[in-house]
Amino acid sequence: MKFGIVGTNFVSDFFMNASKLVKDCEVVSVCSLTLEEAQKFADKYGIPNAYGSYQEMYESHTIDAVYLAVPNGLHKELSFYFLNRKIPVICEKPFGSNADEVREMVACARENQTYLQDAIVPLYTENFWRTKEALPKVGRLRRAIICFGKYSSRYDAYLRGENPTTFRRELSNGSTMDLGVYAISDAIALFGKPKKIYASGILLETGVDALGTAIFTYDDFEVVIMHSKVTDTVMIPEIQGEDGNIYIDLLSRFNEVWYVDRKTKEKEMISKDWEDNMSWEIQDFCDNVKAGRIESVKVPHQLSIDIHEVITECRRQMGVVYPADEK
Repeated sequence: MKFGIVGTNFVSDFFMNASKLVKDCEVVSVCSLTLEEAQKFADKYGIPNAYGSYQEMYESHTIDAVYLAVPNGLHKELSFYFLNRKIPVICEKPFGSNADEVREMVACARENQTYLQDAIVPLYTENFWRTKEALPKVGRLRRAIICFGKYSSRYDAYLRGENPTTFRRELSNGSTMDLGVYAISDAIALFGKPKKIYASGILLETGVDALGTAIFTYDDFEVVIMHSKVTDTVMIPEIQGEDGNIYIDLLSRFNEVWYVDRKTKEKEMISKDWEDNMSWEIQDFCDNVKAGRIESVKVPHQLSIDIHEVITECRRQMGVVYPADEK
């Protein structure tokens, strides 16, 4: 399958490295804001075609599918462009600016009978599904603490008075829509939608959240979500049960997952070692497109809608409002 990449930031580097492990994936074209940027990326990876716009890339008729690595606020617009032209789309997280956009994107995929995939890496990995299957080990589930915090390299630029994309309201950015997406997506995929949501955050002058906390309430357990773009943390996610706990090293990858029995204190590895966990996402895309589907079996469109309904509610309670919300 011949892929085109839209965007040349660091996640496009991740995609290129992972694509080398998927025999069905061949990246043949790339486009960026300028032809110069696209050509630089193409030279770096030996991609034969470079373009200064996504329209040029489509009109070249070189691609069978597209990977969108563009600012969050453009996800819906570009997904519509390619879906309406019957080009299968893998769209970087967060899928859309809000739940309404995600529903519209799903409707567009269904109308065109063209595949659309939510690129939330951990949900496609073997280790995520091994973790979900291992949940009964903890016994009666009582609490999960799901945290992801990292001091952004672009926060210093923000403090200098610059305007980096990471903290721009008009691009639907902020902590919830960056690292928080992983925490919330993992929680919903593991435990389902909560019955109640309580969310708060610390907002920057741009109107986006620097960090946030949410509590998801279920029948007899709770999930605590913590995310940040302005602080580091050494805390790791923990799923607490009456018989033991499951620990996850990194929410965005699920590289290592292990269980500790409460009584014996014995440690049991749940995860297996894989060369690149992002490759699971790309392989899933190729398999489903070849099978003629319009959504992933592992991460169906309804799951993406559920995730973004929760994210949108968290932002509402925090007071984070994007231009896309006002349309």
